[in-house]
Amino acid sequence: MKLIAIDLDGTLLNTDSVISPENRAALKRADEAGILVAICTGRATFDVKALLEGLDIPIIAANGGTVHDKGYRLVSRMLMDQQAGKDIAAYLTAKEIYFEVYTDDHLLSPYDGETKLQAELDILKSANPNEDFQTLWQGAKTQFKQFGIKPVQDIQAVFNGDEHIYKLLCFSFDMEKLKNAKEEIKHHHKLSQTSSGKHIIEILPADSGKGRALTELASLYGIEKQDIYAIGDSPNDLSMFAAAGNRIAMGNAIDELKEQSTYITKSNDENGVAYFIHQLLENQI
Repeated sequence: MKLIAIDLDGTLLNTDSVISPENRAALKRADEAGILVAICTGRATFDVKALLEGLDIPIIAANGGTVHDKGYRLVSRMLMDQQAGKDIAAYLTAKEIYFEVYTDDHLLSPYDGETKLQAELDILKSANPNEDFQTLWQGAKTQFKQFGIKPVQDIQAVFNGDEHIYKLLCFSFDMEKLKNAKEEIKHHHKLSQTSSGKHIIEILPADSGKGRALTELASLYGIEKQDIYAIGDSPNDLSMFAAAGNRIAMGNAIDELKEQSTYITKSNDENGVAYFIHQLLENQI
């Protein structure tokens, strides 16, 4: 049995954050051919479920924070240490860095987050008038369009309750802020970090990651590493690549993924996932 693990943003989703009809049809074709197809993403499980629109396949979400099998059955979860999360959230708040908290039911965000990011972008405009600001702001807007996002007055309060917390996602146009935040996170041994974009830091439990969760899902089905196909485009897909015998980089992927890939497909706006699946099923790979 083969397993195809597919990232979402920049991979299965096009630049409009939509699964194209071609990609959706390819997922169904692979499933009908007896291949286990799974989503392996940094997004929250409920967000993925909404995007799949009834397509019943396993979901690895929050960069390995949760693993759901078919039928939305929870296989495992990996939670963030409450005190470590509280400490880093306090730092991010003090430094005025926008961040979201991933829980079972919501993506909690600061009520004034969009306003603060717009102010950052205005500062960037004054210093770099030749930047493509429309594209930059589109990246920020993707955060606010996620299913389940919930602005709150006191985002740090979540760490005082009994919510399950899987990860924090930071977004900033101020690269110096992000650089300093990355250094701060390194001091917290119960936390790890990765990224799905230039302006993003994803903060995870120390032992979390797509690779660990993918290995767990494959083991559940008795699938060996050589039969795992991982498809991605960003730094947070590196651990997934390490867990797979077959590593498929999108045409729009970062160079590091392409260098580690066993196959490079077309871009996410050219239905690169569907192209790869058709090649695989037709024994062209």
